[in-house]
Amino acid sequence: MKLIKQSFEFINQTDFSLVGIKKHIERCARVSYKSENKITDTSYEKFVNMLESRGHDRPLEFGTVYLTLRGDDTDALRNIFIYAENPWTKIRKQVIKAEYDPNIRVVLNYVTTNYRVIVENHLEEDLKYLCEPTEYHYKRYTAHMILDRGVMDEFRTHVGLSHLAESTRYCNYSKDKFGNELTFIQPCWDIRGSNYIDFLQHAEWGYFRMLKNGWTPQQARSVLPLGIKSELISCGFKDAWENFFKRRDAPDAHPMAQEIANPMHKEFFKLTKAEWLS
Repeated sequence: MKLIKQSFEFINQTDFSLVGIKKHIERCARVSYKSENKITDTSYEKFVNMLESRGHDRPLEFGTVYLTLRGDDTDALRNIFIYAENPWTKIRKQVIKAEYDPNIRVVLNYVTTNYRVIVENHLEEDLKYLCEPTEYHYKRYTAHMILDRGVMDEFRTHVGLSHLAESTRYCNYSKDKFGNELTFIQPCWDIRGSNYIDFLQHAEWGYFRMLKNGWTPQQARSVLPLGIKSELISCGFKDAWENFFKRRDAPDAHPMAQEIANPMHKEFFKLTKAEWLS
């Protein structure tokens, strides 16, 4: 068995073309099955098509879509009300002078949404309005966390964020890709003088014994404790993250939640401040 500390990394999407959107979806979704080793330069297309064909829509939420829709473009505004009424979409407006007549004002609609909204509402035609995010677009942020399973379950209650988690149902930790061992999270409190390690080793023994006896990973996982190492990908707008930090980086939050949420909060503040100043 292995014992590690909790950690995190912001892995914000940097390519906002359709290819970049799908690559980010694949990167996030493969964490669930720990199949990141299957990512290639071209695997994103087949992978995202597979998600769509099977109705696995949740991973599509991780692809951030930035659009700019002009108020004097009838085609561009055809679906503006769909975006305006969608809870996973934010719009900011700007009024500018029309290039063809400075006396005419044009409204620019800066739309931030996700790829699931596009697919479920059959808005693929609007992808011709894809753009790089401007200062007027609301931004979305993606974090990859390695954490205690109990803390992960608490974090997933934040419904304003999209979440994808490492699947103990499909991951078989007896395989070589996992080092043929279980990985647990080290508590942030003192475990010296306790039998904590012994109990974890007993859980590992039980899990592997169940697999050896013919149980599937989704059956054997029942003996895994909340201290098992888990990975969580979360994505959302700034206000959703601020709500997350308000609850998880708080004096009354679980100590293990605070341990990871506090440095994440500081990093998030630096990240959003840098973007605001740029």
